[in-house]
Amino acid sequence: MHTLPTKLKTADERLEALARSASNVTLLKYNSGNWTISDNPVPTDTRFVLYPDQVAHSWTHFEAGKVVTDITAVVADDENGSSELRIVNGKDRKDLGIDDESKWELDSTGKRRDPWVYGFALPMMNLETRAVVVFKIASVGGMGAIAGQVLSFTQNKHLGYPVVTLSTGSYRNKKHGGFTSFPVFVNVGFDKPPAPEIASGGNGGDGGNSGGGGDGARVVGASKVAVLRDREVDAMDDDIPF
Repeated sequence: MHTLPTKLKTADERLEALARSASNVTLLKYNSGNWTISDNPVPTDTRFVLYPDQVAHSWTHFEAGKVVTDITAVVADDENGSSELRIVNGKDRKDLGIDDESKWELDSTGKRRDPWVYGFALPMMNLETRAVVVFKIASVGGMGAIAGQVLSFTQNKHLGYPVVTLSTGSYRNKKHGGFTSFPVFVNVGFDKPPAPEIASGGNGGDGGNSGGGGDGARVVGASKVAVLRDREVDAMDDDIPF
């Protein structure tokens, strides 16, 4: 029997609770061309089922590389949000505070870094172990990779959920010099079973089952994602502390 809280939480308190629960999520990380889970390298032949209809977007507040607040919503369910305008649960950057740039922390290049970071989270499952992980990313290349999978899924729902392996690419970074790596999903097939209800929550377990993808998936700004190679951008993958 579930016990209801004696005092109802405000919207902000519920969001803070979500941020605390999100700390239990098993994250798939990408950094400098390397894919890891709990600091362990992911073998290149590992196959994952992606759930593009459960992609979430978020505003995350960092301090000293640690998550302080995470405002998150599944894109398909966020009626008051917009991935193109970077609005999550009705909040865009100007609603979040901490606007005095002189108080922002310095990044690795010595420039002031906005403590609020906008990004995407893609739930996925190891096809062999059935372990669920979430790929959270805020770089231009990472969000482009997720947006591309969402666009492909919305156009090919009849095929099922995409099965991928993990790879990497790079582009010449004209602003910072050298090359910047970005994550690549290599499609190797499709999976038909219903998706677990994981979104950006959970603890890396198998999760429950939902009714599948349905018709509610929303393209997360895919039309805004341009070809990355030789493109001048401000974002550097290694500066995002996920």
